[in-house]
Order: sequence, then C-alpha cells, then structure tokens
Amino acid sequence: IETVWPVEGQPLGTLVYYHGGGWIIGDIDSHQAHAIRFANRSRVVVVNVDYRLAPEHPFPQGVDDAIAAAKWAAANLARLGGEGRPLCVGGDSAGGNFAAATALVCRDSGIKLAAQVLIYPATDMRMDTKSYEMFGEGFFLTRKGMEWARANYVGDDPALIDDPRVSPLRATDLAGTAPALVYTAGFDPLRDEGIAYAAKLKAAGVKVVHRNFDSLIHGFVGMSAVVQAAARAMDDIVAGLRHELANLS
Repeated sequence: IETVWPVEGQPLGTLVYYHGGGWIIGDIDSHQAHAIRFANRSRVVVVNVDYRLAPEHPFPQGVDDAIAAAKWAAANLARLGGEGRPLCVGGDSAGGNFAAATALVCRDSGIKLAAQVLIYPATDMRMDTKSYEMFGEGFFLTRKGMEWARANYVGDDPALIDDPRVSPLRATDLAGTAPALVYTAGFDPLRDEGIAYAAKLKAAGVKVVHRNFDSLIHGFVGMSAVVQAAARAMDDIVAGLRHELANLS
C-alpha cells in the first residue's frame, strides 16, 4: 500500500482506495494522482492499495487483498485518519467492484464504514444490460474488453459470476451496508449496473447519493487533466466525499 496524506488540515477520515484496470492492469502509480486529489480535496488519508492482479492471481486473490487492506486500515486508524475518525472505501471500475464487495464483507464483519465511493463500478458480471448493447463498442470500454477481463479474472463459471464478491448486485441482502456515493457515466457499458446497484441499495434502506455524468465515458477519472467535463466530475466526487465526512464531524 501507499499512504497519501492531505497537505493541509486535520484529516476528516481515512479512505481505502482501489484502482481500476479490469482486475488485470493498473497499480498505485497509475492512480496516484487520484489518491492525491482525494487526500487534498476530500481531506482524507488515502490508503492506495496495490492488490494482486489477474490472470496470475485470479478471483478471489485480488478481492481478498482489498478486504485485507480495509481490515488493516480499521485496525490502524490511530496512525491514519485518527482514532474515532470515519473509515471509507472507494474505487473506480474494477476498484469500485472491490469497494462494493469490501463494504458487504465489512458489514458482515462488524467493521463500520462511513461511506463507499463507487465510481462507474462493475457490479454485475453477467453483462446483460441495455447499456452494454448501446455502448459496447466505440466508447473506450468495450464488451469484448470486459469479456476478456472477466475470463481472466473469474472465468465463465456461473456460480462464481454470481458470487457477491464478483457481482455485488447479486447479493441477496444489502441492508446495513455503508452509505454509498455512486457515480456513473452516460456513455458507459457499466452505466446500467451502477444505476441498478444504487437503486437496490436505496431499496434496502441504505443512504445513497447517485450522480450520472451524462456526457462522459468510462474511465473519465483518468481524463481530468485534458477533459474539462471530467475535471468537473472529479471535483464533484471529491467534494461529495468531503461533504459526507464533514457532516459526521
């Protein structure tokens, strides 16, 4: 892991962050700029997690690392965001998938999370939504790319695909899960499953803030330096987390 501290001010809490990359690519370096942005704009200590990647380390090794990192952070808050300060998990794409899965495990393990920040998360590896039909080609992330990622990460066993650690949307009970900040992109194959997960959380009585950035595509967090709409979206996301944590203090 890499720990990123805010430049100014007492931390409002700790964010355990999981990078995207289809469970296959990416690392803490590829997402360091995002960690720094969250640290300084949301005013949190960011635990940037370098989990094991497929295909060398298929399911459940990566998500096991994600869960272990959250448990470690929960046990070490005194030297992170501060004893008694809120603990959150978050991530983008495959990292959003890990954050959602980790939030479910934390609920069942008695670890209190203040928020789960899910940025265009993969929540249903069945990949049968309308947005896959509409945006499966020509919008950066493709259906073929997701099928390749799924094959390398989890294979094609239906029982594994429906495991809540792979497809959190398939969990039978979401009640008691951490409050969720869910962000989706308008031209993203994963859009509909992100929207569906937000709706299912809300139906289970979980506090949910959902925002769909209508004009953006999957992966926009990595485009904020060159795409103005992506920069504005990231500003909204980091401000949303800071607002949630400030309301707890």
